[in-house]
Amino acid sequence: MAEAIAHETECTDVTARRAHQFGVVGLSVLGIAFAWIAPEMPTGGILLLAAGVIMGVGRFWTGADVFRQFVWRVAEPRGWVQADLVPEATATRRVARVIGGLVLGAAALLAFADETVAATALTGMLVPMMLLDATASICLLCIARVQFRMLQYRITGR
Repeated sequence: MAEAIAHETECTDVTARRAHQFGVVGLSVLGIAFAWIAPEMPTGGILLLAAGVIMGVGRFWTGADVFRQFVWRVAEPRGWVQADLVPEATATRRVARVIGGLVLGAAALLAFADETVAATALTGMLVPMMLLDATASICLLCIARVQFRMLQYRITGR
């Protein structure tokens, strides 16, 4: 089992990952705030949709992840931040990005439909998880995956 996990590990720029997470959290919180403050305007839904696109599409095409691009192209070359390359198992975090992008997309649709409470509920579930990962590098989906694999190993022996 350790060999399988080690095989999935690659070096990740944690500085860029955290910038991405804080950026998406910022857009999400702004989107919800605008959805409550000015529900007649589409600003909240647009911000939530932008956060969802950056999360989901940025998983497949790094050019769409404007927060990571800013870190790689502007902040690191100018010496504002240092790259922090850390070996991480990234497969589960990639799945989490797609799920998060879909959740934020659904929240955007709810905000466009003036269902602000539901949009807030979806975003309110996602934002603490992103903040936990950004501040403490605790990926809840990663923990759930490891727990599932341990259970699977106990049941099947492989």
